Amino acid sequence: MSKLKVVSLVEMKTGQSGRIRQIYGGRGMVARLQALGLYPGKKITKLSAVLRGPVVVEIDRSQIALGYGRANRIFVEIGE
Repeated sequence: MSKLKVVSLVEMKTGQSGRIRQIYGGRGMVARLQALGLYPGKKITKLSAVLRGPVVVEIDRSQIALGYGRANRIFVEIGE
């Protein structure tokens, strides 16, 4: 049985997948991310990232680029 670990989207490795656990931010930011399809319980895969730059993720077969600050506020459950 594998353990689940919660990390920010920034801390995930490229190619790693997990489920969104929580999004920290104000109502506006959370609403914007939900409009893009990012909300708790959703499966997400990190495709690429640039050091302290944008993070590209895949969700529902769509690719979304998020700024470093937003990506750092999205926490994902991954298997260890």
